[in-house]
Amino acid sequence: MPEKLLKYEAHREARVVKRLNRFLVSFEADGVENLAHLHDPGRLQEIIYPGNRILLRKATNPSRKTAWDVVAGRTPGGWVLVNSAVHRALAEKIFTSSLFPYRVSKILPEVPHGRSRLDFLLEINGKKMWVEVKGCTLAENGVALFPDAPTARGTKHMEELAEVAKDGDSALVLILVFRQDATFFSPNARTDPKFAKSFLKAIESGVEVLPLLLSYDGRWISLLKRIELRL
Repeated sequence: MPEKLLKYEAHREARVVKRLNRFLVSFEADGVENLAHLHDPGRLQEIIYPGNRILLRKATNPSRKTAWDVVAGRTPGGWVLVNSAVHRALAEKIFTSSLFPYRVSKILPEVPHGRSRLDFLLEINGKKMWVEVKGCTLAENGVALFPDAPTARGTKHMEELAEVAKDGDSALVLILVFRQDATFFSPNARTDPKFAKSFLKAIESGVEVLPLLLSYDGRWISLLKRIELRL
């Protein structure tokens, strides 16, 4: 049974005209062309392309240059959330959900560690667990893959988590998989071999990986299940 995590309502459906740059999409709705902010630096080539359907949400800041945010894109498996701005809120909900394997007593976001600022520091049974959250929007033949573009930042995070584990604290990579057509998760070695190598080294150092499958229906982001990690 899906577990509703976060209400995140889309306000309109539109058609992609063109992705102008990493963070700007031209769209058409009701015969009018407009611009929307895309809060995801990934390639998203199988989601944000001319003619595809997207969901939009009205921006709350009236002084912004773009009045809309891209929320999700259509795929054969359903809507795929492409707004990484909600990842923190989703993770915080997951930490208290039925699928998170630990009982969390304290959640601290954006905590510096070494050369990085990791997404969360949790307290579990009086001990520290450092967590980095990654959103996954790419799937090929049922395999969820991260990243969909080279990520030096992601590689640095994996190296930092490996150091955390070597120093004696717990460390976890939380993978938010937004592709309902995925049956397991794997690091994308073809797109970013450096990240894949650092990911494997992190696991060898004791870092845990938790890939969770989520869905989006235009109103609610729901938690479906844990999926298998394959290396």
